[in-house]
Amino acid sequence: MTEQLQEWLGPKCTGIKINGQNYHFLNQPQRQVKFCEAVHYSFKLPLQITNQTLGCPGARRSFGFDQPGAELTAMISENTGIPFDYVEDALDKIPVMDPAVENIVLGIPQDLEEEINPDLYISYTHPDNVMRLIHHLARYEIKPLISPYSIHSICGNVFAKAYHQQEVTVSFGCPESRNYGGVAPDQVIVGIPGALAKRFI
Repeated sequence: MTEQLQEWLGPKCTGIKINGQNYHFLNQPQRQVKFCEAVHYSFKLPLQITNQTLGCPGARRSFGFDQPGAELTAMISENTGIPFDYVEDALDKIPVMDPAVENIVLGIPQDLEEEINPDLYISYTHPDNVMRLIHHLARYEIKPLISPYSIHSICGNVFAKAYHQQEVTVSFGCPESRNYGGVAPDQVIVGIPGALAKRFI
């Protein structure tokens, strides 16, 4: 499925499994990483992240590792200059995994996809590819969710939302995903649930 999606969206596409096994091909980060970093690495290197290796407070909230609280809202507001109430409202609309995940496997090789059955695919792609994808989805009466928020773009507005709501999601990124996640200035992020990918590919 990754290869087919790459034909649509370009080479930066990764298959993801939630609560996968300890597969022999996986790499473990030697330090805490942000989720967007892990996605970026997984385009070339299969890896697994857990509670112990995920360091980003926003991603930890999205995956249910830490309880949501006013401290995170205040930190985001202070770091971005976005009003507290706006951040609070945004976080209310970004889902939290429930129950919390145990691990996340990223970069599933094409030859193991049938065995592992990825729950989700994430792609960094160009706007013209997204336009083609949206046009194609319309034939199936599928409307993607396009997030208006510039926080928690990959971990929350793409990963958690696509998984929870089983809908295609599109995000223009956030400062962290641009700085740490390898999202280029001319790229946007797309999340596609595995079941939907099988339906329209």
